[in-house]
Amino acid sequence: MAFANEIMASSSRVLLRNSLKQNQSPFLVSPVLVRLRKAVKFPVAALSEDLLRDPSSSSSSSSSSSSSSTSSSSTTSVPVPVSVVPSEKPVKFRVRAVVTVRNKIKEGFKETLVKHFDALTDNIGQNIVLELISTEIDPKTKAAKKSNEAVLKDWSKKINVKAERVNYTAEYMVDSNFGEPGAITVSNKHQQEFFLECITIEGFATGPVHFPCNSWVQARKDHPGKRIFFSNKPYLPGDTPAGLRFLREKELRNLRGDGKGVRNLSDRIYDFDTYNDLGNPDRAPEFARPTIGGSEQYPYPRRCRTGRLPSDTDMFAESRLEKPNPMYVPRDERFEESKQNTFSVKRLKAVLHNLIPGLKASISADNQDFNDFSDVDGLYSKGLLIQLGLQDDVLKKLPLPNVVSKIQESSQGLLKYDTPKIISKDKFAWLRDDEFARQAIAGVNPIGIERLQVFPPVSKLDPQIYGPQESALKEEHILNQLNGMTVQQVVTPAIDATTNWMWQLAKAHVCANDAGVHQLYNHW
Repeated sequence: MAFANEIMASSSRVLLRNSLKQNQSPFLVSPVLVRLRKAVKFPVAALSEDLLRDPSSSSSSSSSSSSSSTSSSSTTSVPVPVSVVPSEKPVKFRVRAVVTVRNKIKEGFKETLVKHFDALTDNIGQNIVLELISTEIDPKTKAAKKSNEAVLKDWSKKINVKAERVNYTAEYMVDSNFGEPGAITVSNKHQQEFFLECITIEGFATGPVHFPCNSWVQARKDHPGKRIFFSNKPYLPGDTPAGLRFLREKELRNLRGDGKGVRNLSDRIYDFDTYNDLGNPDRAPEFARPTIGGSEQYPYPRRCRTGRLPSDTDMFAESRLEKPNPMYVPRDERFEESKQNTFSVKRLKAVLHNLIPGLKASISADNQDFNDFSDVDGLYSKGLLIQLGLQDDVLKKLPLPNVVSKIQESSQGLLKYDTPKIISKDKFAWLRDDEFARQAIAGVNPIGIERLQVFPPVSKLDPQIYGPQESALKEEHILNQLNGMTVQQVVTPAIDATTNWMWQLAKAHVCANDAGVHQLYNHW
């Protein structure tokens, strides 16, 4: 028996050598593959011998394919076991959102009551909900990838925090193939608005993602839709990721509006209208005013559209909104509290600055002129000090001087003018020519500066509307004042103390005209 096995083994080796000589290719089993086949416990695929050959031998095998076709057809190839690596499943990981909310400086009784009610309902599901949106498209839904909804934590616990800014957190579970977050939606289920300053997402491999907001988020009862905020990564329109294009277009439509309906104070719509509310024809015909803007020749100026009903007497004139009713301004454009407080203080100062000097001039016997520059400087350091020089005993007994004195005592800080920055650094900088030139070029009418080419000056206005273009200032009016000089030499830089103040007076004349153009022309 052993002798028969030895003969069969030797004959197999002879057949194997002959087949190799004839370029026939019966499959040779590698010991490594044999061990791999024994170890594999999951389904495997079979690859033919041709896929496992060395590329250099492909030409030689193809040249001998015709000669070995008969013998190879009689030989059966043994399948090669190759392991298949299963596709990697996405894993979930946790990310955190840090939300910064800015509190109001002062709250009324009603606002405080609603705030505590929101803190109570926040524990039962009426809270702030956030949702992340990826820049990539989900191949299944054909829409942007979204995370799970997350709520802000500890809103009720931080209700009594008096800090200006309060940070809240929210946590998400997102897939590893979520991509980069490009937008976030916020839904306010509370009863009143809150100011959202910024949101920072932490936990992604690309680093923190920042969402600058700086906007009021209205309650869902007033605005049912979700607010959309985008990251601080800018994109050109053509480079906007596919996951953000629809949201960008939707946000733009929300901001532009549809030109219909009456605007509410909580709206955030920036559509425009003509100035058709300057008059009040319902009061009397003489109070009617023409519509400004909106024509092909003069499309501007334009104002923010309010959508109020037309007046009763003129269908093309919008009805007036009188005080104390507030005028519509997009919610994010209204003065914030600190700016509103500053504006109110400045307005009070302006009233007192005009009221007190008038009262002082009416009831004081002293000369009210400025004697020197120290009196001007005193406006910034001492304020409007009222020293009543009344000689009449009867006037002294009147209550008016006492009222003025009490106003002076109770509003000492309000009666001081704010020191200009240029004076705080250099007390006499306003006297120099270079500062005068800088203020003129950096002022409100730099493009109106031009060289005088014709004297007397000639107007450029329409003579049919504004009269003759020639100036009322004639040559004979100034000939007696030239003293032999030409027009180009009438006012020149100073060479002595006397001409210096003439030069300063000429610059003051230019500033007065510049201010007149600004107030009478630019503002209107």
